[in-house]
Parts: sequence; structure tokens; C-alpha cells
Amino acid sequence: MENSNSEPRRRASAAVCDYDHTSAGFKCPELLEQHLVSDLDLKKKNRFKRLTRNRVIPITLTLVIFALTASVISLWTTFNRQVDGSGKDNLFQSTRVTSGETVGIRLHPEDHVYRKPQTRNYNWVVTSGVRSPDGVQKEVYLINGDFPGPTIEARTGDTITVSVTNALDDEGVSIHWHGLHMRGTNHMDGAVGFTQSLIPVGEKFIYEFQVKNQDGTFWYHAHSHVQRGDGLYGGLVVHKPREDTAGMNIRDYESEVLLLVGDWFHRSAPTMLDWYTSVKGFGNEPVPDSLLINGLGKFDCSMAVAARPLNCSEEVQIRPIFHDSSSKRLRLVNVGSIAGLSIGIKNAKLDPFQVDGGFDIAGVPSDSVGVVYPGERVDLVIQWDENSKTEGSSLTISLDQENFRYPNPALAPVQSFPALPSPESIKAALNLPSSVVASTTFNLQTAHGASSFLYPTIPYSADETLILYAKTLKLSKAANHPMGTINRTSWSPQEPPLIEIPRSSWDDNQLVPFISLPENPTNRVSKDGVWVDIIINNLDDGSHPFHLHGHDFFVLDSQRSESGWGSYRLATFPPPSPSVEPPLVLDRGPVLRKDTVMVPRYGYVILRFRADNPGIWMFHCHLLVHLGSGMAMGIEVGN
Repeated sequence: MENSNSEPRRRASAAVCDYDHTSAGFKCPELLEQHLVSDLDLKKKNRFKRLTRNRVIPITLTLVIFALTASVISLWTTFNRQVDGSGKDNLFQSTRVTSGETVGIRLHPEDHVYRKPQTRNYNWVVTSGVRSPDGVQKEVYLINGDFPGPTIEARTGDTITVSVTNALDDEGVSIHWHGLHMRGTNHMDGAVGFTQSLIPVGEKFIYEFQVKNQDGTFWYHAHSHVQRGDGLYGGLVVHKPREDTAGMNIRDYESEVLLLVGDWFHRSAPTMLDWYTSVKGFGNEPVPDSLLINGLGKFDCSMAVAARPLNCSEEVQIRPIFHDSSSKRLRLVNVGSIAGLSIGIKNAKLDPFQVDGGFDIAGVPSDSVGVVYPGERVDLVIQWDENSKTEGSSLTISLDQENFRYPNPALAPVQSFPALPSPESIKAALNLPSSVVASTTFNLQTAHGASSFLYPTIPYSADETLILYAKTLKLSKAANHPMGTINRTSWSPQEPPLIEIPRSSWDDNQLVPFISLPENPTNRVSKDGVWVDIIINNLDDGSHPFHLHGHDFFVLDSQRSESGWGSYRLATFPPPSPSVEPPLVLDRGPVLRKDTVMVPRYGYVILRFRADNPGIWMFHCHLLVHLGSGMAMGIEVGN
């Protein structure tokens, strides 16, 4: 949930269009017309300090340096970690760190893949403070003083408990665990308005859930207001145990690195949402000012717009992404608010092999991989070119500009960063390209699932079908303020959350079809749940990345129209007889499996998922301003 009950200006009521909440039936055929460090992290930091202090230098100098260092660290820590009653840092601290460190977050699968399942305990305190991630000062959200938040690493079967204390001055908060099914723990999903109330200021909430039968690249982020856009997010990686190798898409690599990449605004996320939902915004998505990799970036201060003065510094130390040119598994997450992105590395091939929550794809080594939309993830292996010098290698991120409706001269949509710790690599990164030059590009939007003997069988037809229409509307009865809608319903969070009250008490902003799981399954209904098709029609001229909580799905079809609506026609589904033209051919194996999917402009996607996880699960566009303006709904699964 990325909007709040306390802000009525964002709550434009929309007609439900004769939608029957009880039967989940549609009676409107004209619909087409209309986001304290873990024990492991603490040990790593202490180990780094010990290694630093154990360097061999003369004993007298050692004592002097140690005393001075201790004093400086003590003073620095006192100022930097002190939190006043407002929950904000008292001293500005740049997120820049010392040379020798890399931007990439090194993961430690060796600590997890051979051990037995255990309980992983984390204590987090959420505050805010001024940081300068790309050279421009901005107030961001912090978890235990860090932006982004600490990375969680676990293995399949682990139980994760996260104690979240809200030390903000006047905002509630919640955390969603993006991609994890929360099987049996719907109330831990973090979706404010659906499964949880905001964690009040000064109070604590303990998330506890088991990671059942899942592994892969995930992440967590605020699901309250638009806090995700101001940095309340972090990485979450679930490693697959080595004894459980059946069906694994095997790749050779020596280490794993996590990159949280996304667009970045210099103004606050609430300010951007205010502009987007105002009449003067005309429903045009705000264009970002910069991009960050693991909370770090670089901004050309000379490009700042005169009308929006910035506290900007270009005295930024450029750091490499990786330590060396050994083979690596790169886990990439788009944590951005608006833009999709593509990635390329000079003098290397990228071999994508998994998307979202560990779902195998049939990848091909390519010069670049994209587009990865907000909320989506891709795992790939970096294959360095042995015939080329890697010292001058650079990593390039290109933001997709489909949803950019107006120019932002401050933004460099294509940016390069030094891939390796060498002068040549840094020099190469300083030469910013105007476009990505790649002879081969792997298109994630046309990817297919990889063959596997464990691949589930997808039925020829579904038990239930939901037909949805996503559209940004500007209605006179809402004073022409843009609002995101699904089937002409603009969502806003309800308090208490839906999970705590009967359906009869839900208001008209809640679009939540009910999927029944009979207690006595028939031949048509599997004991493992019912199969449901979701057909999402995009009536806008820009893409919508949709994310389903609590489940994953198979992408059976995806269509895009360059001009005019290319919406799905019910008359052609299920697949027609051979005499009907044109026939609808659905991809049923090995088909792409995901939990977040891009719905093309003026087009549609057909998704099929097995509803076997009882609860109320949010389904929404992952573009921050779209969700913040109401483009969300829920799906209730139960009996």
C-alpha cells in the first residue's frame, strides 16, 4: 500500500461499475470503454575491523593510529548514530565510503547452502536522515542507520523473524516481502489495508514467516504511503540447499553479487505523487533525475534545473562494482519507481538463467539484458571475455523511457560505472555513452521457461477467469485529478485492514474477487487448489508492471499494440475451434513463470496461476505513482 488514509486528496472515489463484491461477478460489458543489523552482518563488520587492525606496521605508530582512530570512530559514531526524538539523524553523513570497497553486495551462499534450516533473527529500527547518494542531498529512510537496508540471506526452510521498530516522527510504516508466498502467514505479508495496519510511531511489529519451498532473488520494501521511493527497501536472497539440486539450472560461477538498481528522484516521493495526482500533472508520470546502484550513483551538478536548486557536490569517489573479473552470479533487482532498465558490461557476456523468485529461463549469453521493470528480478552469470582486456570494463545501466512523457534535462538515462578496481575501468566509466552499444540483447519480455523434468504441468483450461482493465482516469466528478483504476475502481486502503473485518464491511474502493476452494474437491477442482486465469487489459499508452502477492503465475500470452487498443477479446478465449480466425495460440510449456509481469501499452497479458494459498492477496501495478493513486486490487482465496 503506497497511499494513506490520512491523505484524502489522493482518494478519489470511483464507481464500481455494477461489480458484485459477493459473487465477484462483473455486470459491466462496457468496461473496455472506460514498501539493528542481523547477527551475520554484525559478524562480517567485526571481521572486517579485525582484518583492518591486524595490518603489520611499527608498534609505536600502531598505538598512535589506533588511539586516534578509536577517538575519531567514537565521535563519528556518537554523532552519526545518535537519534533524536524525531527519528532523524542529527548529523549529515554521505553514503560514500572508503576506497577499496565495491558497490556490489557480496553474498555468502557458503554460509547457507550446507546447513540445516534455522531461525534467522533481525532487529530493525526505521528512521530517516539526510544522505547524498548521488551527490545530491536528500532525506531518505534508514534501517539501523543504513540506506538501503541490510541484506537478508537465508536458505529454503528457514524461519525469518524481523522485529521492526518505527522510530519515525510522524509516519506509520510496513514491510512487504516481495516474491515470498507467506504460505500460511497471510497476516505477515505487509500489505497495509489488506493484511496489516500501519506500525504506529514508537511501536514495534514482529514479522515471522517460514520460507517454504522457495529459493531465488527477492527483496523487501515499504508497502505504506510511497516510502519505497525514498529508500525504504533492501535485498533478500534465499539460497537453494546443495542437497536439493534436482532440476537446478546449473551454471558455473565463483561468487555471487547483489545489485539493487533503480531510478531516483531528488524531490521526495510524496512531492512527486502530489504533482502526478494534481490537475497540472495531466496524469503524466514524473521523470526521474538520476539512478542508483545499491544506494550509490553520480549526478552532474551542472545539469540541475534552475527552478529546482539542489545541494549538490561532485566531489564523489567513484567505486568499482566488482572486486575482480572472476565469474560471478549477478542477482539484479529493479527497485525503482517508474523506469524499466537494461544492463550491459563491456568485455563480458551476460547469461540470464532465472527471473523473479528462482524461475528458470532459456537464456542466451548476450551483450546486454533487459528490460527489467520495477519489481522484477533477473539472475545472470557474467562471462568475461578472455580475449579482451577486462581492466577497462564498465557496467552500463540504461533506463527505459517509455513512461517518460516530458524531457528532464537533469537525467542521464544511460550511465556507466567502473566494473573493476582499475584506473582503466574508472576512466572508461567516466566517458558516459549516449546509448547502449550492444550487438546482441536478450529480451526478457519474450523469454521462455527452461525445460526441466520438475516443471509443473499446466492444465489446458482454467477453473476461473478474471478479466481486468487497468486505466488512469481523469473524471470531472474527481475534479479531473488522475487516479489509477482497475475495472473503474480506484483503490484506497481501508482501516481496519480487510483481513480483520467481514466482507460486508468493505467499502466501495475494494475490488477483491473471491476464489473458492471447496472443502470436498470434485474432479474439476484439484486438491492442490484451483487454476485461475487473469487477463489484464492495459488501456493506457504506457506499460504497467503488475505484481501478485502470495502466488506466482505462468505467462501464457502477451500482446502489445502500437496504436489503438489491442485488448483481449473474450470471444477468443478459451482457444477457439480451428475454423475461427485468427486462432489464439497460448504458450503452455515450458512457459515463463514469474510473480511480476509487464503488461504492454494498449495490450494485454494472460496469466494462469494455481490458487492454493488461502488469504487476501494484493494485486497491483508496481509503478509507484500508479499504485499511490489507486491502481490496485486484491484476490481472496479461501473456502
